[in-house]
Amino acid sequence: MSSGSSLLLELVLTVASPRELADTDLSPYDGVCLGNTYCRRIEENFAEDLALLPDAVASLHAAGKKVYVTSPAAPRGRDMSQVERLIDAAASAGADAFEVHNMGVLRVLRERGNPLPAHMGAFANVYTHLTAKVMRDYGAVRVRPNAEVSLAEMAVIGRDAEIEVEVLAHGKIPLGITEKCFLLEGPEGEDPRCPAACGEAHWLTAGSGKSGAGAWTLKNVGKGILSGKDMCVIEHLPRLLSEGFCIFRVEGLYETAAYRSEVGAVYREAFSLAATGKEYAVRSELLQTLRKHSRNGFCNGYYFGGSGHSYVGTVLQGDNSRV
Repeated sequence: MSSGSSLLLELVLTVASPRELADTDLSPYDGVCLGNTYCRRIEENFAEDLALLPDAVASLHAAGKKVYVTSPAAPRGRDMSQVERLIDAAASAGADAFEVHNMGVLRVLRERGNPLPAHMGAFANVYTHLTAKVMRDYGAVRVRPNAEVSLAEMAVIGRDAEIEVEVLAHGKIPLGITEKCFLLEGPEGEDPRCPAACGEAHWLTAGSGKSGAGAWTLKNVGKGILSGKDMCVIEHLPRLLSEGFCIFRVEGLYETAAYRSEVGAVYREAFSLAATGKEYAVRSELLQTLRKHSRNGFCNGYYFGGSGHSYVGTVLQGDNSRV
């Protein structure tokens, strides 16, 4: 979404490694963001193993996809030399943009002559149009506001900062990140469970059960905490499009290839119908596919100003939803 311009719909998927890329049906997606932003030690992480980028970017471009490369969400000083190499490698490989979660990294990108447009990611602390304007002045062309920001606030950010706004359409909501891995007993590189531990499912649950009143669940991926429920805007697509939003993300990190492939296909079909302006109804088979891939039900985050784990809508009744 940007003020005064009309952009085509773009559905973006995040993948961390060549294996995830190869195992996923990418046909529903317009763009792919390469790399794991939580941890550098993920096996064959595009954001760490820089030799993997040229072939990946070339193959995706040949398939007609836009290609973005992400950077660490919480880099320390010792990480900055790798960030500089990552910027150079992404630019050399011909990536279309560089995803940034940190103002220091944005400054480094600027000091290197802005070889790539910057997309501000989920941990960039974008809460207001004033912040987005500063980022725009440093070379950012797109922002993803923080999870606590409502759709109404996102619209103001896009309009007043005159910048593209990306919306998380489906997947786990990123809630926090830490430098040290929560899943390891020993130091990284020494603990034999690294990096396999974060490839396992780790859930933090409290309350009276999966669907009981007051229950909540979070997903732990080692250095990151994600929502237990899946963000889902499937029944709100006509509203989102009518309000000018046109860039959407499916979060594919720490999910299966079937999740990435089938959820993408569901949204591609739903977007096609929503964009026609005709009566909109999500087919039951599509809803069933989403249910199949959601362990803990659905939510809308804070998009509608309510509780982050609530779902506002009617088509997913029985999935911890409310009207």
